[in-house]
Amino acid sequence: MFRTPIPNEDLARLESLTTDELAGLFTFCLKGGSRAVDYSLLAGAWGAFFSRLFLTGQDLIDRMQEDKHPLAESHERVLREFIREDCRKGGPFVLNVIRNGGTIDRAALIMIAEPGDLARVGINGSTAIHLLAVACDRAVRPAFIRRTGSTLLSTVYDARGLPVLYTIFGLGDLSMADLVAVESLFSKEELKKVMCRNRTGRDALTVFSEIYRSLQSHESLDRHPFFRNHGRKARDGMRMGSSQGSNRPESDVRASTRHEKK
Repeated sequence: MFRTPIPNEDLARLESLTTDELAGLFTFCLKGGSRAVDYSLLAGAWGAFFSRLFLTGQDLIDRMQEDKHPLAESHERVLREFIREDCRKGGPFVLNVIRNGGTIDRAALIMIAEPGDLARVGINGSTAIHLLAVACDRAVRPAFIRRTGSTLLSTVYDARGLPVLYTIFGLGDLSMADLVAVESLFSKEELKKVMCRNRTGRDALTVFSEIYRSLQSHESLDRHPFFRNHGRKARDGMRMGSSQGSNRPESDVRASTRHEKK
């Protein structure tokens, strides 16, 4: 997804700035308050900054997990503090990036923001972490899942009572990589305990298993029925038979993924 374009004159200004100067905009906002800079312009600076350092969102995710990456430690520290302060003020910048940013912009948010800070930003019955789960590019979603962690995925609810994990399960383009990421965080027993806030409908293990079986026969889901009507309670799903072996959900997910890659 491409970021929302900004006016040509603002774009020209951003393109003329060095990475140090772009990072300096965020330092300035931390010291003097973000009222001095328009949020759309600041979001443009965020995108311009990371686009100069990384080729794609996947490249950003991969390299940011290495010991050495192109993002200077001083810049990383300033950006993390800026996002933290923004979330304390309701997250206007964060929400702008989620809604209007490009793939690299959102990937940077995944790696820079503390997931707990995003979970505290609420808007229109949802949270920033729910919105980012939907908006982030499919290629970086496994990293989002792992970085968010099992606690936030299972205990942060939107106004409909759906945890972040169920929002992810309801997406139409899930892949085995997403399930492997979920599997790395939850055991079967842990998934069985995850449900909607009102404790009705299917547990997460049942939903996980249905998606897994669907992906076994389809490389990706073209359309997914789970929670399509968000105003309606999840219907009772089919029971999952008892399984043996590993305590991880559908323990052959990784093996299946490796087989598909061959």
